[in-house]
Amino acid sequence: MSFSSEVKNELTGVMPEARHCKIAEIAAVYAILGEHGNAEGLTIRTENERLARKFFTLLKKAFNIEKDLRISTVERSKRSTFRVELSDPGKADDIRKAASHPMLLSMECCRRSFLRGAFLAAGSISAPEKYYHLEIVCPDSHIAETIRSTMRNLGLLAKIAVRKGSSVVYLKEGEQIVQVLGEMGAGYALMNLENVRILRDMRGRINRQVNCETANLGKAVATGVRQTEDILYIRDHAGLGSLPKHLREMAEVRLAYPDVPLGDLGEYLEPKIGKSGVNHRLKKLSSIAADLRKQRAEDESQNT
Repeated sequence: MSFSSEVKNELTGVMPEARHCKIAEIAAVYAILGEHGNAEGLTIRTENERLARKFFTLLKKAFNIEKDLRISTVERSKRSTFRVELSDPGKADDIRKAASHPMLLSMECCRRSFLRGAFLAAGSISAPEKYYHLEIVCPDSHIAETIRSTMRNLGLLAKIAVRKGSSVVYLKEGEQIVQVLGEMGAGYALMNLENVRILRDMRGRINRQVNCETANLGKAVATGVRQTEDILYIRDHAGLGSLPKHLREMAEVRLAYPDVPLGDLGEYLEPKIGKSGVNHRLKKLSSIAADLRKQRAEDESQNT
């Protein structure tokens, strides 16, 4: 089962207590899945049986419907479609009026229920192990703007994109997706996502640290090789005996320990010196090697 299906299964089990919250969830589902050309009754179609049964229960409880409400199944070649139909025109009109009331989303609890209904109707969420992405595909720009506005009233920075003629409300940040799961009431899914986020962040920090240490090690090795080459050049073209005692000792230590970092090389000298002292002496040796190379190049040029 996909993570998106797990979230929806959890949300279909969340039943709002207050009537106004039930109406808010009904409004979102009907806005996205409703057959709005049916003026005599009220109908939605969905491939999610659990959502169909929840919508059926929400209608019964919020509007005290005892008859003229049914669920039917339309069998197709690959999957079934579930149809929730209310045939009572009067009740259907009452529901449409309540679902479009200007104060429908005035309370925070109703905003949460509305988002839950919208996600159940047309939402999806990526597996957090891969990347962070939550979206709700809307049939028109009006409902998309309503969903985005509802999210923003809850502090969620939702955006809208147009894809294949549909308006898509989406979130891409892990923290925002964690928050919206909490707002909708998907506590179990939220905990799973948080666990994945912690593991991903930990792996990211470890990888960054390893990459940094590897880069530093590479620089240290490259520096050691260059310094060793300079000292060998001095040895072969002038002799280490030509160096002052403190530079000769430094050269001998570097040749003996070519892979040791600068901060540790000073431990092999007598008396011991710090990293800055080691660095200063090695730079001086490199300067001497550069002068020898320059002098040799000039001599070869004159000889030719």
